[in-house]
Formats: sequence, structure tokens, C-alpha cells
Amino acid sequence: MDYICAVAGARSGSEGIDLAVVVTACNSIRTIERCITSVAPIAAAVIVVDSGSTDGTIEACQRLGAQVVRHAWEGFARQKTFALSLAAKHQWVLLLDSDESLEPNLQTGLMNAIRTARADTRAIAINRRLWFQGGWLRRVAFPDWVVRCGRSGSLRLVDRPVHESVEADGPVIRAEGICRHESWADAADAIERGLRYARLAAPLRPARAFPLLSFLGSALAIAFKQGIVRGGVLDGRRGIIAIGLFIVGAYCNHMAALDHQRRSRSQD
Repeated sequence: MDYICAVAGARSGSEGIDLAVVVTACNSIRTIERCITSVAPIAAAVIVVDSGSTDGTIEACQRLGAQVVRHAWEGFARQKTFALSLAAKHQWVLLLDSDESLEPNLQTGLMNAIRTARADTRAIAINRRLWFQGGWLRRVAFPDWVVRCGRSGSLRLVDRPVHESVEADGPVIRAEGICRHESWADAADAIERGLRYARLAAPLRPARAFPLLSFLGSALAIAFKQGIVRGGVLDGRRGIIAIGLFIVGAYCNHMAALDHQRRSRSQD
């Protein structure tokens, strides 16, 4: 593995809290500067694990004072496991994707959660909110609590081809504030990601006996949950588009699973 270190040495964290922030990135210039800038006030060290950026991501990270480590892509979970290992000497670690950033209220909330955590607290969950087409989605896919911060050695990745998750080895508390999740550049990007993720996850999804009916059921469930239960229709045009994109993603999942099943049968 090839290491490139920019700005060696750790800074003092907020209020003396020893928090390292690790970020996984690849061609993330759209969001990486916001990500790093948002954690700079609270981090003792910022480490970016880059898997082959060619769009200026590395240069932007170095300019902002982050340490950059080049590491060949191993998959979502393994890449993040490697990133966590780089923060082993710190007391606390915050793991972020390059499209996630801390709003000021989460900077404060995270510091308060760490400062007041009981001795048996192992991790902290943060609440993500989608930023889409220039504004917040205040109801669609919200709240979205995810474990992202923990004591050194307390976090582990659940290894899946896509949509990996972070688990803790003990009690988890919640931090007040919002994590900005700027996952999609636009609707086309959302569809492209949905197709890519559907193909990655296809081997894990059983194909349905009646795929069209199954998809229609999923589409109705998404529309009801996001549009009615969570009130996503109140997010206006952006909310309705986002719900539609979730439905398109469900269609991709069903068709990718069906295609995978057909290919597997043809090879038998």
C-alpha cells in the first residue's frame, strides 16, 4: 500500500478531546472540502483514505491540512475497516463518507456527547439528513440514525457488497444535531448509483417468483412510508422527486436480482 502524508502531526482537538476523523474518498471533489472543513474545529487529526482519485480530491485534502493515505479499493466495508485502523492511537474516532459533513449543531452535539459519555458508552450515533437539489429534505428518509463515532477499537463494519453498516461492541448514545448527507449530485447520479449498487447486491437478493407484482408492492410501500408516514410530500418538488428515485432504486434491485438468477441458471 502506498502512503502519502500531508501535514504530519495531530492538532489539539476541541476542548482537549482526542478525536480522529477518518474519511473514505474517491473522486469526491464535489463534497470533500465541505466534509473536511466541517470537522476541522473538533478534530485532533483528519485522515482521508483515497482509493485512486484523479479529480483533485487529494490536492484539496492536502490544502485543507488533512493527512491523505492512498489505499487500493477493497470494497466498502474493508476500506472503512482500514480507515478505522489508522486512528488506533486516538481515544475517539469519527468515520465519515466523503459526502457527509457536520452541521454546526452536530459539531457541538458530538463534543457534548463525548464529554458527557459514561465510562461504559462505546459509540455515538448521528442523525443524517439528505441535501438534494440545493435544499434540505426535512422529511424524506429522515430521521436516519447511524453509528459513526466511537471509542478506539469499539467499531466494526458489517461486511456487505453495498450498504455496509457500522456496529459497536457496547452501549450507543445519540448526539444532537444534523449530519448533512449530500449523496446525489442530481437525479441522473442517483439513478446511476442505484444501478451500480443493485448489481453489487444482486447475489444477496433472492429473485421473486412474480417480480412485477413484487416491485409494485415495494413501490407502494416506499410511497406510503416516505410520502405519507414521514410526510415527504410536504418536502415539495424535491421530496416527490426523491421518493420517485427511491422507487427507481427498488426497481433496479428487483431487476438486478432477476438477471443474476437467470445468469446463474444458464451457467448450471
